[in-house]
Amino acid sequence: MLLTAFLFTNKKAVFFWAFLLFCLFLGATHTRNYNLLPPGHIGSLKIKGSLGARIQGIVNNDPASTRRKTSFYFKVKKLIVADRAYFVRGEILVNAFSRRDFHYGEELILEGNLHRPFNFSANSSFSYPEYLKNQGIYYILEAGKEREIIFLGRDKGNLFISLAFRIKQRLKGIFEKYLQPANSAVLSAITLGDRQGLLAQVREDFTRTGTAHIIAISGFNVGIVVFTVLFLLKAIRIKRKCRYSLAIPILFIHMFAVGAQASVVRATLMAVVVLIGYLLERDTHIINSLSLSALIILGYNPRQIFDIGFQLSFVSVLGIVLLSPRIISRFQLKPKASPAIRFMVNSLAVSLAAWLSTFWFILYYFRIITPVAILANLIIVPLVSLVIILGFTLCLSALICPVIALPIAVTIDFSMFWLFKIAHQLSGLPFSYFYIGR
Repeated sequence: MLLTAFLFTNKKAVFFWAFLLFCLFLGATHTRNYNLLPPGHIGSLKIKGSLGARIQGIVNNDPASTRRKTSFYFKVKKLIVADRAYFVRGEILVNAFSRRDFHYGEELILEGNLHRPFNFSANSSFSYPEYLKNQGIYYILEAGKEREIIFLGRDKGNLFISLAFRIKQRLKGIFEKYLQPANSAVLSAITLGDRQGLLAQVREDFTRTGTAHIIAISGFNVGIVVFTVLFLLKAIRIKRKCRYSLAIPILFIHMFAVGAQASVVRATLMAVVVLIGYLLERDTHIINSLSLSALIILGYNPRQIFDIGFQLSFVSVLGIVLLSPRIISRFQLKPKASPAIRFMVNSLAVSLAAWLSTFWFILYYFRIITPVAILANLIIVPLVSLVIILGFTLCLSALICPVIALPIAVTIDFSMFWLFKIAHQLSGLPFSYFYIGR
């Protein structure tokens, strides 16, 4: 197929279809090979029900804590059953009900019940086992309060990722110190990817207004991070090429700090490609950057193509790129149109394009239609952009000049009050949303 494509490079249609078939074949082969677990992988175990076991390994992400439990990925090294040790590899999800604090890079021996993940609801399109499988997780260890935990050492993880998590915890601590609890939780969610403290009502309001992407780290959030970083670097009079060079490692730190989700990786890679283009003084093509990001992510883990976040992330960006210019052209703006009118039309076009491109995915996975999302994004997105910029300004001021941190925090609290109020009011409008099949 690849040979056919190159033999017919002059015939665009033949080249396109031959090359497309080659890519599909290559992707299917890569996915099949990826699904073949290596010898000794813990996912190859055949366990019926649950198995009492002790497992030695390393905490491999930033643990997420609630009042009941702490959850984290555990990179396993040894499985101990009935005093017999088996060397294994891979990752499991640990739900630890101990009050002990866990940290990335700690090497531990945990005791608990090992079992396959199961679905929470038979009526949902979302499959929890498939979601975990896409992350490379095949088993869950439930470690109860009375279960033994043996500490073997710390700092066994990647030093760069460890630094990213430490920065994340420091920034989260600043939010908690200066802001009201509900506001701190939302700001941590939209800037650091930490959604543990979000109130149920806040989640529901953003879901019903079609703006749930705001409280999940996505390309929008990463774009604001890029803007804020470049703006602050420019404010302290750092030269243009140096700004771009410094922004790239900062983006990677942010990517790892928030968990390197597919949407964040995609947005970060796109931003890095654009910044490198600026450094090399070359133009960049958004669709090419998007395709390169998808290729890197799927090359690392081809099962990400089945992930909801991956699909929504790429489809929304593709929809904005392809549909928004066509929507703008429908308005037939005159050359003398004011900047304010152009801004409103562009914002409406982007919002409508994103909603149209993700409509069927959201309907299929979440069984909800949100017509109010077009209006909600026009109002809520600019307000959230302001909150994110103020949030990073708060962190910088708290570290350098704490005196000015308090008035910035008051401004954030005031902005968040109106953000919640607007989202709640919009979600209560007639016909603002519809649940299908519930």
